[in-house]
Amino acid sequence: MNRANTINITVGFLLILLLLLSASTTNAQKLTQIRGKVIDAKTKEPLPFVNIVFVGKNIGTTTDYYGKYNINTQWASNKITASFIGYKKQTKTVILEKNQVIDFELGSNSVNLDEVVIVSKKKRYKNKNNPAVELIKRIIKNKNLNRKEHLNYYQYNKYEKVEFDINNITEKFRKKKVFKKFQFIFNYVDTAEINGKPYLPVFLKETLSDVYFRKKPKSEKEYIKGIKMIGFHDYIDNEGVGFMIDHMYQDIDIYANSITLLTNQFTSPISNLAPVMYKFHIIDTVNVKGFNCINLAFQPRNRQDFAFVGNLYVTNNDRLAVIKVDMRVAEDINLNFVTDLQIIQEFGYINNQSWMLVRDEVIVDYNIGKTGTGMYGKKTVFYDNYVFNQKVADTVFNGIEKKVQLANHNNKDEQFWEDNRITGLSEQEENIYTMVDSVQNVPAFKRTMDVIMLLVAGYWNFNKIDIGPVNTFYSFNDIEGFRLRVGGRTSENFSKTFRLDGFLVYGFKDQKFKYSARATMSLNKRPLKESPRHTIMAMYQRETNFPGMEMMFINEDNFFLSFKRGVADKILYYDMFKVEHYKDWGNDISTTFTLKHTIEEAGGNWSFNYDDYTMENITSSEIITKIRFAPNETFYQGMDYKTPVISKHPIFQITYTQGLKDVLNSDFQYPKLKFNFFKRFYLSPVGFTNFEVEAGKVFAEGIPYTSLFIHRANQTYSYQLRSYNLMNFLEFVSDEYAALFIEHHFNGFVLNKIPLLKRLKWRSIISYKGVYGNLSDKNNPETTPGLMLFPTDANGNPTTFTLNDKPYMEASVGVGNIFKFFRIDIVKRLTYLDNPNVQEYGIRARFKFEF
Repeated sequence: MNRANTINITVGFLLILLLLLSASTTNAQKLTQIRGKVIDAKTKEPLPFVNIVFVGKNIGTTTDYYGKYNINTQWASNKITASFIGYKKQTKTVILEKNQVIDFELGSNSVNLDEVVIVSKKKRYKNKNNPAVELIKRIIKNKNLNRKEHLNYYQYNKYEKVEFDINNITEKFRKKKVFKKFQFIFNYVDTAEINGKPYLPVFLKETLSDVYFRKKPKSEKEYIKGIKMIGFHDYIDNEGVGFMIDHMYQDIDIYANSITLLTNQFTSPISNLAPVMYKFHIIDTVNVKGFNCINLAFQPRNRQDFAFVGNLYVTNNDRLAVIKVDMRVAEDINLNFVTDLQIIQEFGYINNQSWMLVRDEVIVDYNIGKTGTGMYGKKTVFYDNYVFNQKVADTVFNGIEKKVQLANHNNKDEQFWEDNRITGLSEQEENIYTMVDSVQNVPAFKRTMDVIMLLVAGYWNFNKIDIGPVNTFYSFNDIEGFRLRVGGRTSENFSKTFRLDGFLVYGFKDQKFKYSARATMSLNKRPLKESPRHTIMAMYQRETNFPGMEMMFINEDNFFLSFKRGVADKILYYDMFKVEHYKDWGNDISTTFTLKHTIEEAGGNWSFNYDDYTMENITSSEIITKIRFAPNETFYQGMDYKTPVISKHPIFQITYTQGLKDVLNSDFQYPKLKFNFFKRFYLSPVGFTNFEVEAGKVFAEGIPYTSLFIHRANQTYSYQLRSYNLMNFLEFVSDEYAALFIEHHFNGFVLNKIPLLKRLKWRSIISYKGVYGNLSDKNNPETTPGLMLFPTDANGNPTTFTLNDKPYMEASVGVGNIFKFFRIDIVKRLTYLDNPNVQEYGIRARFKFEF
């Protein structure tokens, strides 16, 4: 499989912009770093939730429950102000680009502060007899009354805008030589409201849809009427970026116990666990949209937890409905590449009946380091034309998928958008269309982007042909020696609905050529990388494979996978012809139907031996049917395959293989069935657990072990999620088995509590993998004469075994987020330690991009 397309879709957009960042980081403006404490001038008690802001800037923070604050920014002004209701504002001088301590002592004004002072006088925060805690408990109790789901039916119009920008645009950045021919783009620079940073818009996605909800039976359906995207479309897969955006910026329900954001789960301030996860403080009563509201401030008890800091504005009556929420993540949170994040939600009292969301905004400031050029992403959603308790036809809710893209949704004219936008585009948003098109016509930009995409995606484009991927050009193993490979494919300039690809490999030790040629055609006239897919593919390939080696979304020719532990001296040479039909049926169901003919030869220290002869090769013909059911699934669609985005929804997959005898001289007949179930359980605030079970059975007797289940093994030093990382290639075979994979990610919940480690922002992971199999006597050469013998090592000792006695098990403890990109696991093999050439312990590493 080709990993390049996945990188191009999922992080290519980020990496292209962040590569520009690296050019500016070295000479970036120095940080102004301020820390301090705010106390009551009279009582000397710390003051929580005090607003600390640079004068003339939108940059600031609030004090924690101990009155402490910390600000690091390159956009400071020379004055900083501390303000809090009931106290006199105080301003002090700042020395720019220096590390300094600035404390404040705020004096009381004439406003009655009884309610505020009650809490602030207490040296230790307690839930007992705390009016703020009693208030949040009442808000939690009223959640079901105030959630929109209490209605039997509702429907509304939805307009969503997602924008990405380059931010921290300094004068030094503008004057760099790389931008000499692009100076005109800086005419479009604006200032961000979240933190006052200058930014340059580069990507905009608009979505218009109608949403329908039914309470019984519960169902919600969104019909997408129009999607419009503008970006660097010649280099970035806009649809893939669209899927990435949907995953990163999921809809936020403030009343839910958990909020999924940037692929992580945060504990909501109105969660049932909120009283033990947060500290609350009643600030004041204020008027919001004509309604008298209570301003309730909150912050996490542990600043490293996945939680928020901010303010809830709830109606000052028995209903206690949220009318507005303004919150950010804590500065010390274990969140990669995010320097700031703000969520603003506003609710309206619709039809004098229910509080409904009318505006929703999520703003994220991305950056690799503390300074330098980064990215600014903003998602704004507007809701309008609510209709309550008007029955909706059942046909509207047909199908399982929650989002349905209507016909021609991506081909709407400008008049459609002008007529249907709930709110118009700003001047800066309109300028994105002009600026992006202008940049793409500059020859220097095209040359630069070609080089960047070679590094990011691994392919070099020559108009209608892409050469690559470059990370597969050189690899090696013990049997073939050095492998030199050249490959390529037709680009979208050749055709968007038809693709040719292939490669040629030469092994210098076995002195054999290997090659592959493949043709793929779209049957629904949609581009191959767009969904829903309906394709037909034909391929002929002569290649090699280590038996039992299955890499997930990684090309096995990857140079780094050439390094293997132990003995890897058995390899399979094969000639394969395959025709494959794939279709997305809707309702989250997809099918793959495959006709495959294969001729296999044993290589290295391996032969297909029987009691009294050796079989030169094995010929097989198979019909394979795979059905996949993934409710509400989203995914990154590449040219060659799609990578699912893991969510809380389960995934079911069943595969049936029918081996045919005497078809194109095939040797054996066997039916084979395999079932797989996967589910992620979010356990906020302690992380999430991936749970997977798999089972398979071969319904045949007297067939060679090569046609049975050879369990997935991994002898590389790369940690593989779905392989047994301390199992040897071809170590275990079964004709029936059941497997269990469990992996829990703590997301920093444990390591954030350890003082010396929490600064590193590492994340702990534990896992267990086990497989219990059986090899029936009639397929076992050790009990039934005349079957293909198990392979041995050079000294005649057996190297392949059954799992009849006990399961194979291994467990691991790992640390992720090392330097934000790496994961390292210590793996322990728990069973079959007496087998030859096995390791009880091993260290494995994995590269992973995550927030």
